Amino acid sequence: MIYTDFSDLSRYYGISENLDTALRFLQQSDLKALQPGRNDVDGEKVYINCFEYETLPWEKTFFEAHEEYADIHFLISGEENIGISAPKVLRETERDPKADFIGYKGEAETLCKMTPEKVLIVFPEEAHMVKVQRCGPMTVQKAVVKVKI
Repeated sequence: MIYTDFSDLSRYYGISENLDTALRFLQQSDLKALQPGRNDVDGEKVYINCFEYETLPWEKTFFEAHEEYADIHFLISGEENIGISAPKVLRETERDPKADFIGYKGEAETLCKMTPEKVLIVFPEEAHMVKVQRCGPMTVQKAVVKVKI
């Protein structure tokens, strides 16, 4: 997991070619111009899902993890918390290999406060709980870059 300021993304070049492509795109693009839904960067290797939602109380959220893709989470507007836990301390509730999705329930071990200045990179098998409200419900515009690892 990498939790950092958007302005410090260049520190993380060299981890993988696909991650470099994603980071370069984030640093060089007008992210507010992204369209809702899927935005292709490099086919199935790197793409961005953009969406808007209301944040939720902890008890209405769940953890997810992936086996093939890393996620780069960043907010275009709004604030949310993202919980992080090791899968071994969570209870698996769902597995869909075709969607690269593993669902979990349990408690967060770490909490990341997300604002438009922050970026969270979670690698395969790092469980993360998104959409968690900070101080009550809030509308969030978010993008998640999917990076094939």
